[in-house]
Amino acid sequence: MRAKSLAWADAAHRAEGALLNGNVNGALRALDETARNSRRSDDEVRALYSRLMRVGRDSTDAPAGAVARLHEHMQQAAGVGPSPATVHLEVAAEVRRGRLEGALALLAAVASGGLVAPSTGSFDLIVHAAAARRNRLLAWHAYRALRRAKLTPSAHTLNALMKAETRARRPQAALRLFARADAVPARGWVGSPPDGWSLVGAMAAAAAADEPESVSLFFERLLRSSSDEAVDGGNGGGNGGGG
Repeated sequence: MRAKSLAWADAAHRAEGALLNGNVNGALRALDETARNSRRSDDEVRALYSRLMRVGRDSTDAPAGAVARLHEHMQQAAGVGPSPATVHLEVAAEVRRGRLEGALALLAAVASGGLVAPSTGSFDLIVHAAAARRNRLLAWHAYRALRRAKLTPSAHTLNALMKAETRARRPQAALRLFARADAVPARGWVGSPPDGWSLVGAMAAAAAADEPESVSLFFERLLRSSSDEAVDGGNGGGNGGGG
């Protein structure tokens, strides 16, 4: 058992080293050797591939497509299905390399395939990247794909859509979107309610729309929200989140 564990660790180390040197084929050969020498649970295999996919995503030496090839190899050669986390890693790699349409196509294929459900966070990556590029149409296209996947938009989704509208010189549209999400009950917004960053986005939109009074109102709300959170924290409030 110990010998097999050492063989697994050694092959995994060699796969990572090959990937860092830009040798994807070498990494896949080491993974094949790992599978031959030591049978591991699906969760252990996914954990290994996830680690390597992060290396491929973050390393400047890893060639384009390395993460996608690792993900495919995990499913076809290792016989282990994807998870929302491994899908997210492949999407993140596509977004990091500027291939937003490819990332969106990947998520659409995953959602329609039914093998695993993508996460809202994976779509949010694309919405935020599209907003940063001032590509309002792609941001909304990603949002509609998120809804078709029957996922709930998050406050991050809202903030990115507001940013996309503001950067596309449509600050009034961003303010209308915020108002719909901020209403009680929300009007035309089916996702999470606005958060502190939503107020920051509303301030930016109001400034772009030359509405200084609205900027002041949003800023006052942000200060009150921050003060309330500080009081709750001092009284031991909150939901225990902090991971």
